[in-house]
Amino acid sequence: MAAGTELYQQLTILLVVATASHFTIKRFRQPTIVGEIAIGVVLGPTVLGVFGIRLFDEALIATFAALGAIFLLFLIGLESDFRAIYTRKNFLVALGGVTLPLIAGFLAAYYMLPDAAAGPNGDRMMMALFVGATLVATSTAIAAAVLLEFGLMREDVAQTVMGAAVVDDILGLLVLSVVVGASGGGLDLPRLALLVGTAVAFIVAGILVGMYFFSRIVVRIQVAGLRLGLRHGGFIVAMAIAFLYAFVAEVIGLSAIVGAFLAGSMFASTPLREDFREGAGYLGAVFTPVFFISLGLQVDLPAVQTGAEALLLFAAVLTVLAIVTKVVGCAIPARWAKMTRNESVAVGWGMTPRGEVGLIVASTALAAGVVSDGLFSVIVLVMIVVSVLPAPLFRRALLAVAAEREAAKRASSGSPRPP
Repeated sequence: MAAGTELYQQLTILLVVATASHFTIKRFRQPTIVGEIAIGVVLGPTVLGVFGIRLFDEALIATFAALGAIFLLFLIGLESDFRAIYTRKNFLVALGGVTLPLIAGFLAAYYMLPDAAAGPNGDRMMMALFVGATLVATSTAIAAAVLLEFGLMREDVAQTVMGAAVVDDILGLLVLSVVVGASGGGLDLPRLALLVGTAVAFIVAGILVGMYFFSRIVVRIQVAGLRLGLRHGGFIVAMAIAFLYAFVAEVIGLSAIVGAFLAGSMFASTPLREDFREGAGYLGAVFTPVFFISLGLQVDLPAVQTGAEALLLFAAVLTVLAIVTKVVGCAIPARWAKMTRNESVAVGWGMTPRGEVGLIVASTALAAGVVSDGLFSVIVLVMIVVSVLPAPLFRRALLAVAAEREAAKRASSGSPRPP
């Protein structure tokens, strides 16, 4: 099949099934990403793959998914305020959400898994370290999608979740660098320090250059274009900057979506925010569902053969630990920071999804030969489950926060309680 023909065929299938999943899942009052990930599981090796049916080309899906994540995080950045993101509270929430899951995941893998779960280049210690590392970082995209769906991106809960998730990514880079260095037979401390320093420098420089240079340039381009009858000149340049930031983030070792998030944030306080939100929203409507479907496509349960019972029991335990440690590890610091009980719980649930970040760590472990194919599939399954399960609970926690604030407004205004 010609490359162009395959491209059109796969886009047709993906967009149709994504839309069908949206209508289905909305009948159950759940976030659309739940349906998208579930569709991916059905269309992937776990279900259709058992019958020898392979619908998608991995390279094409990876490209579509990457674009979807970029557009989503650019859109989320447009709703974010830098001054409300990089705070002491957010750092403490992120730190709690990294330390507790890392320790719990390491101990569970070290004491529960058989030696056969390690790959050809790994041992029990390295295998356990990588498993712990998969539980560290939060999926910004999944939490952001739920917040955006509820229109809560300007709320304190959203700013805490998004800010802590970005800090999480930096801490996740540190953990992953340590584990990769150790798996290679040693740890290059100067190189590790350089990686982390470069990541922090990129975020700080990206913020400053974006706010004081790129945002002003784009506004001028938009104004000049409108005088000539060009409506989208500024938006096109803004998307070019988003891809530039994503490229730089990838080069220095961060996720590309962090770069896209920073790029969107630089335009949050400009008069073009609404226009850019509309444009990015249309692009995201096409490509972002593919990103979430791609997560489901990576689940391959038939690959779990050797030591299947032990691996599946471990999957159940790891799922519980992944959820509980993240909720507790993030909610307690949020509560210490004087957020309400409902807000703290919402932050905990919002920080729980792992998604693409945990999958990157798992893929790194597989490529390094530290984990077996069976353990890799189990980890992917757990990452998907902890990306899907928290979404409805996060939704419920956000509704509780909204109800709490509505009650506080009525109390402060002296309005009678509605019948």
